[in-house]
Amino acid sequence: MDEAFTIEHRGDHVHVEFGPAYTPDPEWMNELWGRLKAVCDEHDTTRVLAEGILPAPGRPPAAVVEASKKTGTIPNLWLAFYFENYVRNSNTELYEAVADSQGVRVKFFDDREQALSWLRANASR
Repeated sequence: MDEAFTIEHRGDHVHVEFGPAYTPDPEWMNELWGRLKAVCDEHDTTRVLAEGILPAPGRPPAAVVEASKKTGTIPNLWLAFYFENYVRNSNTELYEAVADSQGVRVKFFDDREQALSWLRANASR
């Protein structure tokens, strides 16, 4: 996959896959969140599973805050991130806390099935 990201509806959730061309810069984030909101609205869902290429480690806290504020684009969003071999860190906690302040529930997983189970068990639709 050469695309920055793909978005598709998968029955009970929307799936986002980050490709190798994705970088968490403002231009990509604006495009991603605009398209993601449109798909969620079209399918009347607030459940999202995002996976793929993990953004570069060591991002400055200000960049993490900006990225997590974008989650508020979709009201009442439940967002599960799945990254293979993911290890929690201070950026994870910061992202989750800022998203929570936007009324969004975010959780990071290193197992896809656990991520989907969390979405299915907790999201309202």
